[in-house]
Amino acid sequence: MSRTALADDLDEVNEMHARCSLSSRYARYHAARRAFTTSEWKHLCDRANGTTLVTVPLHDPQRVVAVTHLMRTPAPHVRELGILVEDSWQGEGLGTVLTVYMVNLARTNTLDCRVITAMTGSGNHRMLAILRGLDAQVEQHTDGPTVDALIRVAK
Repeated sequence: MSRTALADDLDEVNEMHARCSLSSRYARYHAARRAFTTSEWKHLCDRANGTTLVTVPLHDPQRVVAVTHLMRTPAPHVRELGILVEDSWQGEGLGTVLTVYMVNLARTNTLDCRVITAMTGSGNHRMLAILRGLDAQVEQHTDGPTVDALIRVAK
């Protein structure tokens, strides 16, 4: 089950980060991020900055297993997508479901979104497959190990 993230979710989100491998965290953040600070998490939970969801299992609603963001960018009508799924939940289709949900959310008039951007590591084959399945334009950086993707949101 996914729901809007709250500032009070910080401890559970950071516990999820601790359960994620270095490679999963690096694939998401392009750094070895271990946790969010209180101010970072408050920024991500502020609806004025975008939409952040936490995903919890129905049988254990205190355990966060995924965090998904669709955040405003300085460019008008552009949102940035970010997803981290706990290692033990990867490969089950959760990342695909969360990505499709956020793309569909962006297609509503409420977000005033025309394009979603996403950056991932060139070795993050699962995320690249999800993005390509959504007909994203995927572009490899020549100066580093990251890939940029653009998903056009039809209006």
